[in-house]
Amino acid sequence: MQDFRISYLLRSACCDRFGRWKPDDILAAMQETAGEHSHRLGLGRGPLLEQGAVWVLTRSEVRITRYPVYLETVQIRTFPTAPRRTLYPRFFTFTSENGELLATAGSYWAVVDIHSGAMVSLPKVNELMPRNDVLPKPMGYPSAAREADASERKIQYTPRFGDFDMNGHVNNTRCAAWLCDLMGDKVLRDTPLETLIVNYNREIRGEDPVDFSWRRGAGIYSLRVSREGSYLIDVSGTLMPPGFEGGKPSPTAAP
Repeated sequence: MQDFRISYLLRSACCDRFGRWKPDDILAAMQETAGEHSHRLGLGRGPLLEQGAVWVLTRSEVRITRYPVYLETVQIRTFPTAPRRTLYPRFFTFTSENGELLATAGSYWAVVDIHSGAMVSLPKVNELMPRNDVLPKPMGYPSAAREADASERKIQYTPRFGDFDMNGHVNNTRCAAWLCDLMGDKVLRDTPLETLIVNYNREIRGEDPVDFSWRRGAGIYSLRVSREGSYLIDVSGTLMPPGFEGGKPSPTAAP
């Protein structure tokens, strides 16, 4: 199975205040689709745990051309490519039912030893992971997040119960929800996210507060999450221009 495809119906829980697909739900759909494909390849959570390792997401980038809205069905396609040293790239395309390209995405994954936390290379992963040399990549490899050239706001945040997942750490998708909370209704109404780059530097465990370094300028933004000077997550990207057709709200969303 060189690639993997699913149909994803956007129910109300997947959508934001304006009926658009929520950025954190996009990230969640990417993770779940990647996980399902890995499972079918024989490289899911169970087989890796048997070898004392787990998959860890290290970087994601999403580029949105048009936001799908409430009750649209998105066709998600994903496939891995040849490893780059200790990182395993994976790409995604999101299309409408009539074939319109809605978004593209790329991610880097690593295999990490559950005891030491170090990246490892497992022969089984390298044997079973498709290289897909002939499949065209929908975009370049995911980028590094960059601090926006804008004034900084510092905010302290204490992780809550809903932030944590079954791995016992803050779920990787939560940074996109935090970002949208910081943007707020007035910004996202007319200028939703166009690109979203996330670098996962370290996992967030425990309920000790983290520090947000938040910046937003003309069409750009960045968010750094740190604790005691250690950089945990870096996020950056761009906003769609006001009135851009690809950012239209759902016609069924409340005014």
